[in-house]
Amino acid sequence: MSEIRNLLHNPRPGMPGVAEFTAGPYATVAYSAGRVTVTATQTFAYAQRDITLPAGDWVYSAFVGNYTGSDECTTTQNRGLYVVVGGKAHANQPFTGIDKRYTLQFHLDTETTVSLRLAGPATIGESLSWGAMILASKQDYDVMRSLTDAHGQPLNLTWFDGDTYPR
Repeated sequence: MSEIRNLLHNPRPGMPGVAEFTAGPYATVAYSAGRVTVTATQTFAYAQRDITLPAGDWVYSAFVGNYTGSDECTTTQNRGLYVVVGGKAHANQPFTGIDKRYTLQFHLDTETTVSLRLAGPATIGESLSWGAMILASKQDYDVMRSLTDAHGQPLNLTWFDGDTYPR
């Protein structure tokens, strides 16, 4: 079996490692065990991580939860998990609520620097937390999703890191 790679070096933010996501201009970003929290300082809050990827098909996914607002959470222009190329949205999984996994697939024709983004709430002072992340080639993602245990039962993996990946 070939190696399956998660290109996010620290898919459990807040655990030992590099803080890969930084705040967009209208947010603050904080790290805690297993998640990165995006707090709105104005509307259009987000965290971002830029990475250069070769041409091909890609999958970007993260789980969102831990909303700190007092009402139902909304994001600016219904953004959720999204990829920006050259200042324009390239792929998007619209925001439809908390306590769920967002997954999007995108294609690049050539080697490209992309900005991976995690939306924050539209209301100033509120926050959302994202964790359990993966960025993988579509091929690696499909192989991961098809893995089974010793009894042939699906593992149902949606992401992995070096510590939780079954060997």
